[in-house]
Parts: sequence; C-alpha cells; structure tokens
Amino acid sequence: HAYPVFLHFKGGKAMASFVGAFLCLTPLALGAVLVVFVVVVAWTRFISMGSVVGAATFPLAVWLMQKDLTMLAVGLIAGAFIVYKHSSNIQRLHAGTESVFSFGARKS
Repeated sequence: HAYPVFLHFKGGKAMASFVGAFLCLTPLALGAVLVVFVVVVAWTRFISMGSVVGAATFPLAVWLMQKDLTMLAVGLIAGAFIVYKHSSNIQRLHAGTESVFSFGARKS
C-alpha cells in the first residue's frame, strides 16, 4: 500500500494496510486507537492529525492491552512508519495549509 511496484513505488501512507493487519493481530488495541483517531479528527478536523496521533499511540495501546513484546515491537515499527509517511502532512499542518475535514459541501 505504501510502495506498490505497479505505481513505480509511489503510493499511499499505509493506513489501510495498518488497520487491516492490526484488526486481525490486535483488535482491542486497534479499537482503542480508532476511538483516539475519531476524537482527534472531531476536535481538530484534520484527518492526518488523527492518523499521526493514532499511529503514535498504537504501541501504548498494544502494551496496555496485550503485554506482548513481539506485538509491541511490530506496533512501534508500524507506528513509526506511518508517522514517517505522513511527514508531508505534518509539514502542511505546521504551515497551516493542511486540508480541513468537512462532511458538507463548502460554501463560497
């Protein structure tokens, strides 16, 4: 999802793969992080902020809910990779140019 060969190694930010994989591996921790994601997006209106905060808190959720060192290591690597892939979004957040999430159409 992040570096697909068919798209010349340019792809997404790996969130869909992250959610799919950890839904099977650590469903409770992922559920807790999805709550964090929704709260952050509702509060800030930035999807990227929710993704970064969720990825950053995922290892803590794994540790608190499973106490499994292998899954903690995998969660740390995956979380760090997600944050790395969102570096352009983080730069836009700092610059104030990141897109804001909205359910409705924009009024001119």
